[in-house]
Amino acid sequence: MTTLSLDKVNQTYFDKLFVAKNNTQLSAAIRAKVLLVDQHTMPIISMSYTQSQLLQQDVVLIEMLDNLRNLSTMKHLNCVVYVKPTRELISKVCEELLNPHYNHYQLFFNNSISKNDIERIAEADEQEVVNQVIELYQDYSIANDNLFTISVPDVSQLARHTLTIQEATSLVSLLLSLKKCPMIKYETSSLDSKRLASEILYYINSNLNNNLFDDLNRTSDVPPTLLILDRKNDPISPLVLPWTYQSMIHELIGINRNVVDIKESSEQLTLSESQDKFFQETMYMNYGDLTDRFQKYVDEYKKQTKQSSIENLKTQDLSEFKKILTRFPEFKKLSNNILKHLNIISEIDKQISGQNLWAVGELQQTIACGLENHQNIKTRLIDLIADHTVSTENKVKLLLLYVAKFPNQKSDLGAMLAKLNDPITTSPPPTITQTTLIKQFSRYFGSIKKMSSLESNTNNGNIGQIFNKNRIKIQQLFNPNNDEDKHSMPKTDNIFMQYIPRLNDVLAQITNPTPQNKQNQQQNQQDKVELATMVPDVVNKQYGDVSAQAAQEVIIYFKGGATYEEARLVHELSKINNRVKYIIGGDGILNSSQWLDKMSDIVNGYNEPAGGSAAATGQQDRRSQLREIL
Repeated sequence: MTTLSLDKVNQTYFDKLFVAKNNTQLSAAIRAKVLLVDQHTMPIISMSYTQSQLLQQDVVLIEMLDNLRNLSTMKHLNCVVYVKPTRELISKVCEELLNPHYNHYQLFFNNSISKNDIERIAEADEQEVVNQVIELYQDYSIANDNLFTISVPDVSQLARHTLTIQEATSLVSLLLSLKKCPMIKYETSSLDSKRLASEILYYINSNLNNNLFDDLNRTSDVPPTLLILDRKNDPISPLVLPWTYQSMIHELIGINRNVVDIKESSEQLTLSESQDKFFQETMYMNYGDLTDRFQKYVDEYKKQTKQSSIENLKTQDLSEFKKILTRFPEFKKLSNNILKHLNIISEIDKQISGQNLWAVGELQQTIACGLENHQNIKTRLIDLIADHTVSTENKVKLLLLYVAKFPNQKSDLGAMLAKLNDPITTSPPPTITQTTLIKQFSRYFGSIKKMSSLESNTNNGNIGQIFNKNRIKIQQLFNPNNDEDKHSMPKTDNIFMQYIPRLNDVLAQITNPTPQNKQNQQQNQQDKVELATMVPDVVNKQYGDVSAQAAQEVIIYFKGGATYEEARLVHELSKINNRVKYIIGGDGILNSSQWLDKMSDIVNGYNEPAGGSAAATGQQDRRSQLREIL
């Protein structure tokens, strides 16, 4: 069985893009290259490859295709073009070929390109400067070996259906890069998930004539599973303060395209699982173990440098002297890496102390996992709301967890909100939207309206009405004290690591659909997440009925954003049960602040479909129905 590894995809595509082959038609005399990218592929390149990797393959310059008119003519350079095959960008490529700035061109597109567009490029290549036209399926960015993100345009700028098409084609590129043709599972309570699943099914079935998906599963006894989940169905997991290294960096400092920006020192630090061994070893460690491991890392460095110091070279022979000198660049790199992580850990420590996060985090875990009775939780919560060292945002998050856990305690809420709005203890005061979100959390996130009813009311302008019946029980998102099994994350004694994301239960459901223990069977039925299955024609032809089979390879996609903690979860699950492999992604990687902003947008009705005529809406609905039938 092949392993789901985004790093392996990365390396394969790097070789295709930049490593010159012996049989290439490019002039041997011209080794230096310019890389021409667009706004879509630039972040993909920046998150995937280091500057030194590119320099080693003679990439001496990176230019933006949007800057076409300002390019300098440099015929002594060849050009690698890596762009997304949109209509606008194909036009720019043709414009460049009509008046080429460089010697020869290799054209790479990060998704499928149409026959008409290839013909346009051929017509534009009047000077015959193009040596290759290749499709690479990487219309997504790689954050970790098991974590990807898809760039989805602002919903206010696109009709919802157009956005779904773009999202689906990006996910299809992921499937093709991994060489997987999956069955598709999605949450029945989410219309957005159903639309996306239908679009992907349509794309796979309509491309069978191109043989893109033929034989992709030939080495697997069970087809892969693409699991599409809706973030709104688990609003709790992104709110809980994480206590593992990578998650904490994103939560307390922020990670943008694998870059950490420490504002006070104006430093930009790059995180790389593949290039940074210390980060690779510690990214999933809890904070206590992390600080111990960092101290050992520093001690190892001191020991190595002391052994290789100039003072210790006096008694060494020349060959030994040469060996030690060659290690100085390695020591310099190690020193820089220690300094990088020291700065990050120091900033995390500063945030924890300054915001009283030990108390906040412990109370969050206590609420989420029911570690104390309601009265104790209420007393502790009121104390923290009155604590001026706790930020307004963290007080809002605590209250959201409280109203989700205790939805019937509305009589307490008025007093808590009054204390939250006290300017002496809370500054700045919560926004009107945050207060509305706390008061009506269950209206927006406690339940989901029946899909059939929703489809006839998507344009009624009231976002709150899309949540009503067919309840998704918020209580099921909180961790019960159930028995451990080999398909789920084991419990820990660490008070800050008690909460386990809902994803754990969903994955246990599809990787172990029939629990052996009778009590576990009853619990499984009670907490079961309703999933529907769509099976592409090529998968159905190869395997027959696969809907009830235990999954062995799972590609998880969160509509609305995944979290680094969920990426840690699937990493740990892979270690617990190496029979099942996972990768996870979403249209963003959330921390609690970003999720709070998204929830505020939902309350404000921001996520309503973009405006359009009734005729256009009807035409899109008919097209959607056709895609679902296909």
